[in-house]
Amino acid sequence: MENLQKTLHDLLNAGIGFFRASEENVKKAISEIEKVYDELKQKGAAENSELVVNLRKSLDDIVKQVEDLNSKANQTFEEVSKQINENYQKIAQEIEKIVPKEQLEQYKAKLDELNASIQTKIEELAKQFKKQDNVSNS
Repeated sequence: MENLQKTLHDLLNAGIGFFRASEENVKKAISEIEKVYDELKQKGAAENSELVVNLRKSLDDIVKQVEDLNSKANQTFEEVSKQINENYQKIAQEIEKIVPKEQLEQYKAKLDELNASIQTKIEELAKQFKKQDNVSNS
């Protein structure tokens, strides 16, 4: 039994040692990759040939176009959302004028439920646009 216990402890200790050694090697590798990446960035930043200048300009133009499209999409979304809310309010006011008071509470509960559903969908869409915006800005 002692032999088994010693063997299990030895295996555990070897696993821990392997993990620690691997962890250190991974950290060293990441550090080296970061160093090489920084060196490559510096070399690239120093390059000013016509081709490189044109590539940078093209990239800047693409980024600007994406930002403009994203801004327009967000603006359109906000306008549509505002229009939906305004239409809902108008409909709710018209219903209050038409529906007898005894039925109004019953219908109002259904309208409130519809409004909550619409608001939930609008919030979900807003989150999707923000996620897409964060992904495109990354």
